[in-house]
Amino acid sequence: MADNIHLEIVTPKQVAYSKAVDSVVVSGIEGDMEIFKDHISLITFLKPGKIIAKSGNDSDTFFSTGGTVEFSNNKLSILLDNFFDSTAFQSEELQKLKQNAEKKLNNKEISDEEVYLNNQIIEQINNLKS
Repeated sequence: MADNIHLEIVTPKQVAYSKAVDSVVVSGIEGDMEIFKDHISLITFLKPGKIIAKSGNDSDTFFSTGGTVEFSNNKLSILLDNFFDSTAFQSEELQKLKQNAEKKLNNKEISDEEVYLNNQIIEQINNLKS
């Protein structure tokens, strides 16, 4: 554990992932970032996108519709509303999430923030294929 960071991904229902990893790539609201051992402490928001937990030559990939990240003392906590494992990238549930975002964009009364969020969800789900 001394050469790693401890990653914990939490949803309202459960601790979805807990493991020592070398680094984690997240989609922050100001851009993608990779967090390594001894990174400066931070708290930031996530936009929809991939979360990649790297350990040596292996990696675990997840998708989230957004959340928050807190890193301190080599412990990374990611709090998410929605969490999808890489095995679910083509799942019916993820496709429903995309369709729901597309429907919301047809509502002319949604806020600019909701337009941005739903466009990000659609774009990032489309990018999962690449």
